[in-house]
Amino acid sequence: MNLKKYKKRPKGNSYDGSSEYIEKQNHSIIIIIVIGLISLAIGLIIYQSNKGKTCNNIEKLILTRAEKYAEKNNLLPKIEGDSITLNIDEIFKDETKKPTIKEQTCSGTIKITKYKKEYIKTFDITNCNYCSTNNRYQKWSKETDKLPSKKYLIDVIPYYNYYELANYRSAWSNWIPEDELGEIDKDYFVALPKDKTKLPTIPEEATIIEYEKDDQTWYSYRDKKWKYYQDKGGNYSDFSSEQPDGYSKKDTSTEISTEWTEWSPDYPEKKSYRTIDTTTGYRWYYEKGKKKIYWNSGSYTPEQPDKKYDKKEETTISLHRYKDKKWRWYNGEKRNYTGYVSVPSSSTYNKRDEELLIYTEWSSYSDKNHLDDTNTWYREQKEKTYSRFRIPYSMKSFLKLDKYVNKQEFETTLNDSMENLTNLENIQVDIKYKFKYRKK
Repeated sequence: MNLKKYKKRPKGNSYDGSSEYIEKQNHSIIIIIVIGLISLAIGLIIYQSNKGKTCNNIEKLILTRAEKYAEKNNLLPKIEGDSITLNIDEIFKDETKKPTIKEQTCSGTIKITKYKKEYIKTFDITNCNYCSTNNRYQKWSKETDKLPSKKYLIDVIPYYNYYELANYRSAWSNWIPEDELGEIDKDYFVALPKDKTKLPTIPEEATIIEYEKDDQTWYSYRDKKWKYYQDKGGNYSDFSSEQPDGYSKKDTSTEISTEWTEWSPDYPEKKSYRTIDTTTGYRWYYEKGKKKIYWNSGSYTPEQPDKKYDKKEETTISLHRYKDKKWRWYNGEKRNYTGYVSVPSSSTYNKRDEELLIYTEWSSYSDKNHLDDTNTWYREQKEKTYSRFRIPYSMKSFLKLDKYVNKQEFETTLNDSMENLTNLENIQVDIKYKFKYRKK
């Protein structure tokens, strides 16, 4: 008989199949716990986020209604540094939509402070469950000079001092034509000279109160002048450069000149009475991308025809223009002509040659009107507005108080209300702001 021998499995490393089950069971429990913790954390985050959104909406509703209420009732502070405090219950007294959470209607106050050109709103919301200000925000910080980030709840604390002012006026400037003035100044609501050096000089440390502007109409004129003549019975022609048929003599005292012709590449025929002018012509163009756009389809001209056409070809040609002298031709007795005058000095020159007309140069502008009933038939006049400026300004003293003080101390020290003090001409109130803030 063969007997099989079996070795005993050592106890320390024994494995009976049940330990694998226990190990898997332990892993499952750990996974379930981890998933539970993650779910709990996500749930808390979502819960806190929803709480935050709810509170943000309540704060936004209160702030919006507060500003509308203040505007409607003309309560917004008008003086810089001033503030008002509104009761939330009063703001929502007639409103159907109230700030409510968990069947609680939120209460508290809102302080609105005028800070420079804006309003800063500081709220203290109470009876509002987890949305109450003391539940959402940390304690107030110490006072700081710097305006905190607007993501915080901010309180503005103004402190006051003042300067004494002495007011003066500058001399008037010279008269300045209207085309040398710029746009309306947005701070002083007056059109000032483009060249500021034309304004009166004032001390560098002066504070400008306003610009005084004095407008006046100025005038420029020119006169028509003709040649007058004595008619002695001679027969005169129209103006002509060359002797017309039937007329034997030229009256040189009637000489006139035509206008210059347009520039042309054609050289004109030479004449004894003709003046010819020659210059260099260019083809002007501008570039649009890689393409050249030529003026007048590539015509030549001596001067830049338009700011747009800012380039010219190197290739040039000669351009020409001319003008001709003309006279009246006559038979018989020659007329006696005056020089060019508006009014003849002698009544014997009682006829006027309408085609022998010239204009004087326009005069400089002045404040004198040169047009009246006696000269309207030969004088033309144009008008332009000229302006001069004077600057009222103030000079301020050093700060009068040893230190900046709060509003109550300031009004007590000067024995007057802030509203009156800010309107006094001999005082300039100076405000230094401090700030406190609460973080969430």
